[in-house]
Amino acid sequence: MTHSLLIEEVLARPQEISWLPWAVQYFFFIGIAACAALFACVLHWHKREYAKLENLTLLIALTCAITAPLALTADLHQTARFWHFYAYPTPWSWMPWGALFLPLFTGFLGLWFLAQLIKRFTQKSYRVTKWLALASALTAVGLLVYTGREVSVVEARPVWFSYAFPFVMFLSAFHTFFALLIVSLRSEQALQRKLAQGQLWILGLLAIVVVFWVSGDTLSGTAIRDWLAVAPSARGYAAGWAVFWCLSLGISSMALLKPLSTPLRILQAFSAMALCWLIRWTLLIQVQTIPKFNAQFNPYTLPAGTDGWLAIFGTFGLWIALLIIVRETVNGLARRMQHG
Repeated sequence: MTHSLLIEEVLARPQEISWLPWAVQYFFFIGIAACAALFACVLHWHKREYAKLENLTLLIALTCAITAPLALTADLHQTARFWHFYAYPTPWSWMPWGALFLPLFTGFLGLWFLAQLIKRFTQKSYRVTKWLALASALTAVGLLVYTGREVSVVEARPVWFSYAFPFVMFLSAFHTFFALLIVSLRSEQALQRKLAQGQLWILGLLAIVVVFWVSGDTLSGTAIRDWLAVAPSARGYAAGWAVFWCLSLGISSMALLKPLSTPLRILQAFSAMALCWLIRWTLLIQVQTIPKFNAQFNPYTLPAGTDGWLAIFGTFGLWIALLIIVRETVNGLARRMQHG
């Protein structure tokens, strides 16, 4: 009696990721820009004037708001087709809303920055500046909602499919913005302490949201726990989140007790930026390696060219260059006005 053995082989082809590191850079910078615009609007409408802090906040917001869309444009696979968002509107999708909010936000922010410059040089203030600040804040809210929901509505990626996703993106960006303010303020120790206190609250909220997200009885929470259980790389990224969160928490706590030295303020800014960036890298890039239609993890190797390391370092280099150019231009104009 003979037995026939039937062997079936299933071939699964690895899938390439659709979002490149440019997308991580966009989400990183647009989140900081939007949070800075919200904070600057509160300062502007406050009864007490915080001109120096508002100008510094606007500098961070504007330079990030210019860098972010350039990174987004680089991520689009067919960049020349961006006009389709306007020619063929699809309001039921989140992408066209982003195409509307992004130029409006950058435009209002630029006009607000110019209005503050005019006020600084001429000592004349205009009522329209308040409405530019409000318009910038409203479009910032639109951007925060859009960038969060365009990802968290994707049910095909269970890790993304959660309302916690937009809140994690928002809180991580806000805490990074506070760290950037602290490192920029040298002599205002009382203000540094208040910002550090705010950063502690945000870090606490971020931890609470992440814990509820991961432990929740939802499709997303279950997917995250399964990912952590089977993928050592996922556990490595989670450990990175914890390390940078603890480092940021520790330095912020020290700032409540005594003024931070310059090296500590720089370390605080780097740890905050690292946490913010790593969260986006994990959620936007590494989640794409999780099987979607096939039966295996999709390998991803960060290349060295324009779609890899060069994109990351180049975007940060552009932002630093913009900070230097805008700041030195404003200071040079101020010196010329002062000396006639």
